[in-house]
Amino acid sequence: MTDKNIKPEQWFVKQLISKINNKQVIKPQYQRKKKWDISHKSSNNPNERSYIEFLFAKRNSVHAITFGEETTSPTIVFSNIDGNNRINAIQHFISAPFEVFDDYLNDLYEILDTVEGRNMDEIKNSFRTATYNEIITYSRLDRYLKSIDKYDDYFPYFKELEYKIDDAVQIIQKKLKVNGEDNFDSTVRISVNLFEGYTTDELSITFEEINKFNSRLTETELLACRLFGIKTFSINDNVFKIKLTNAIVNYYKKKSEGEALECYVYDPSRDGINAHDFIVGFQNLLHDEYKFIEKSEVDGLSLFFKLYKSMYGSLDRTFTTENVEDFIDKIKWACKVFENITEKIFTKKINDSLFNKKCQQKIESLKKNNMYVVISALIGYKSKNICEINVYASLEKSLLYHFMVSDIKNKNVKDEFKNNDMILFEAGGAYIDSVSKKMLSSPNEISDKLTKPLFQKLLKALCQEVNDPYERKLENGKNKNDKRRPLKFFEKTMMFYFYKDKVSINVLDDNKFSIEHIVPNSTDWDGKVDKDRTGNLIPIISSMNCARGNRSIIGYNDTIEGKMFRTTIQDVIPCDEDYTNIVDHTYSIPKIKNNELYNKMCDENESKYIDCFVDGLFKTVS
Repeated sequence: MTDKNIKPEQWFVKQLISKINNKQVIKPQYQRKKKWDISHKSSNNPNERSYIEFLFAKRNSVHAITFGEETTSPTIVFSNIDGNNRINAIQHFISAPFEVFDDYLNDLYEILDTVEGRNMDEIKNSFRTATYNEIITYSRLDRYLKSIDKYDDYFPYFKELEYKIDDAVQIIQKKLKVNGEDNFDSTVRISVNLFEGYTTDELSITFEEINKFNSRLTETELLACRLFGIKTFSINDNVFKIKLTNAIVNYYKKKSEGEALECYVYDPSRDGINAHDFIVGFQNLLHDEYKFIEKSEVDGLSLFFKLYKSMYGSLDRTFTTENVEDFIDKIKWACKVFENITEKIFTKKINDSLFNKKCQQKIESLKKNNMYVVISALIGYKSKNICEINVYASLEKSLLYHFMVSDIKNKNVKDEFKNNDMILFEAGGAYIDSVSKKMLSSPNEISDKLTKPLFQKLLKALCQEVNDPYERKLENGKNKNDKRRPLKFFEKTMMFYFYKDKVSINVLDDNKFSIEHIVPNSTDWDGKVDKDRTGNLIPIISSMNCARGNRSIIGYNDTIEGKMFRTTIQDVIPCDEDYTNIVDHTYSIPKIKNNELYNKMCDENESKYIDCFVDGLFKTVS
């Protein structure tokens, strides 16, 4: 057995860079992706420039970078355990100093801008992309241009400016040297700790121990080392396994992008699948299929880790073949059912035709904790063998209630309705975990509080809020035709359900729709009237809307198509007599002549929209 030893050393920056270039320093599987910004963005975030400035000032890294040392014929390889961001910052500065200190070139660029007869962009770029060694070894402009094979193309244009350019570069060189005198790479020392005689598993544990109290590491990043050696399960579905391994390969490819070190490359035939890679790969695989599943690279504990822990009680000693295959089966089922539910709620043809897919986009607004609760409830239903029709009805209510409550602006009103929203959880941690467990055991709780009267009360409150106040329709006491307000989600949804109930699929398939004002938007009026009231809006065939203009709605009767469509949605279109009592079309600009009758029509239509929606939502499920 090899003796274990921790050996402190001091490397010059030049030595570190040489090892990186010779691929003697590698980034292991469990090491996180670099995260530092190049320059200062906020006081709380470390960045490459600030770290390099620290090294200039102290001439030493102070805090050690940690490596695991492995002897592999014919060389020694150093596996980076801790310090990936610092290594990347040093390597970036040495390979492209002016990407880190771009302002150092300002004075030189000003001189180059005075050159006449030749565009200097190419020369500017040659300086901007120069390495630390290239800029430090610069001596004279003529030699520099020869070194980049641009002497004949550019030197004749510099005339007397070459001395100014040389002086400007010397000032830059001084800035890039420690105390203006010593080369950075041969002066600054990097403190390193070398772990000798440790296995890969032991090094992964060391990474976790070093970083467990580091708030900048996410829980998922720490799990990369904690679950690194757990391979106590098999995946027997070979087709699925191939897809999963491809997702894991892509995960590590992305993780290696922009890294200074030689990065770990996942090889399924060599490495197998550990518990961390299974969860991360599975979540990313389903993200590619279902956009409502976020990628696993987000901050915090990713969704599938949370679900696995909730379902099996822990992430320790629970990764068995039985649990893993059960997890795969239930998660795939839940995602498919959720997709089917959203397609049922937002029938694709109606959604595309009426609302330009905006209702479908509401699904994508669900955050990680929302999906945590929803998928937990779905899995709970599956475990109890509840009929899918009943599952659909339950989730349809809970999702629509959640989205509609989010439309409320008044905080006091919203707070009243939020109490019944089982999907909305602003608290995380142990609280959301307890909610998930509750949904797994009693999934019906996701919608039990959502009654018909509650939905009616919610929709009436929403209608009242969007239709009040009327002040937005007035300016300096005079009538004003505003730009039409965008429809709220709840309005679109009520119209959705009204059209699913009233309009045949053939009409929907054959036409494009737009939102029409029953009383035209160009209508004039006296007093306070809101022409954008929900009850004055109807989705209608676009060609009919364009043909009508600001004429009377009675004009729909002029064509067979218009007459038939008016009959189809007659519940919300006033009869000719009632319409004539509300609007006067005698003049070129129509006028509302009876505000009371107009508001009465809107009130009745809003009630019809609400009733149609609620009745459809609470249809008896057999």
